[in-house]
Order: sequence, then structure tokens, then C-alpha cells
Amino acid sequence: MTFEFKCEECKKLFEVSISVEITKLYPGYPECPECGGRTKKQFHACTNIYVPSYFHTSRSDIFDDKEWQDLKKNPDIERAK
Repeated sequence: MTFEFKCEECKKLFEVSISVEITKLYPGYPECPECGGRTKKQFHACTNIYVPSYFHTSRSDIFDDKEWQDLKKNPDIERAK
């Protein structure tokens, strides 16, 4: 896995590839490659979302053709349950 770190002293951003097994054994953060200072792990919003295979995969799984045409014309239409 690739993690991004930021140095608390010189504010340099850098990435480190670390295996999951190593992160379990060694939970500490690496030193800054520039100044050797303490670092913090950077967190970012995730763009990949896991969707299980049993979820709907296309509009044809959810709507029949007439429902889809009606919904395109008027998105506020109430669907039969």
C-alpha cells in the first residue's frame, strides 16, 4: 500500500510504499527523507467505492423501460413500490 506523509518540521510531502504486514508489526511512521524530522500520515477522501456484486448494476435492474422514460420526463414522479 502507498501512504502519503508530511513532515512536521520542513512540511515536505512524500509517499512510502509499505506492505500491510509491516504496518501491523511496525506501527510507527517513517522519518522525513529531507530533514529526518517527525512525520504524520496524510488522509484523503476516497474515490473508490466497493459495491458488492448483489447490488444493482444497471438501470434495467431497477426500472422497466416505461418507468425509465417516465422518470426521465419527470424526476419527481412517485414510483410504485
